[in-house]
Amino acid sequence: MKITEETMRQQALKESGALPESNEPAPETPPEPHRTEREKLHAMSRKDQIWYIWNYYKFHILGVILACVAVYVVGSSLYRTTFDTVMHCMYLNSQGTEEVSTAPLEEDFASWMEFGKKELVVAENAFISFDNSATEYSYAMMAKITALVMAHDLDIMIGDTSSTNHYASMSGFENLETLLPADLLALVKDRLYYAKDENGSEYACAIDISQTDFVQDSHLYQKPPLLAVVAGSRNTENSIALIRYILAPESAK
Repeated sequence: MKITEETMRQQALKESGALPESNEPAPETPPEPHRTEREKLHAMSRKDQIWYIWNYYKFHILGVILACVAVYVVGSSLYRTTFDTVMHCMYLNSQGTEEVSTAPLEEDFASWMEFGKKELVVAENAFISFDNSATEYSYAMMAKITALVMAHDLDIMIGDTSSTNHYASMSGFENLETLLPADLLALVKDRLYYAKDENGSEYACAIDISQTDFVQDSHLYQKPPLLAVVAGSRNTENSIALIRYILAPESAK
């Protein structure tokens, strides 16, 4: 028989009379009953429950989170493809104390045009310097505007004289004398702003929209605010409608 510490202890007890002679082994301690995960958690404190769940199930939890994020991103991307941007406007170099408000364009004009819920009107505001004081932000915004123009995704620019002259010199705007219908051209002829194109020829590249409700409600403080229709825009008809809305909102679309 293999001598172990336990057998030696039992032999000593037998010799002292504390344990009767028997060939039967000492009874074993019964095993603890198997408990379910729910029972284990129920017996723990709240802090221990959190520790236990995180340590034993953190990879499962992270997997579920990543799966939910992936589903959300894919779902959002697919949902966004059902929208159509019907007007994209860039406000440039407004220098007022009040923040530019996009509501007159994104909400009021959209309502006037009776656009649907999935027809988006988008407005952005930026300040760009074109001289030697141009910052990295200015260069980044110019790159963004160039990308939008190249993709035919920018429709309207409302800027000051410096920004209007800059993009007009690149032939970046439509000639309003040839673009606008006769009735609207007659309405804006005294507001036309002329600048030189890439060939050095002057053309009607913008409209001075000073002293209009739209400018006041939008908190635009360019001197003066000049509205130009971007050349190659996909939404030229909506741009013409915006000019009509600003200068003659009571007229039919």
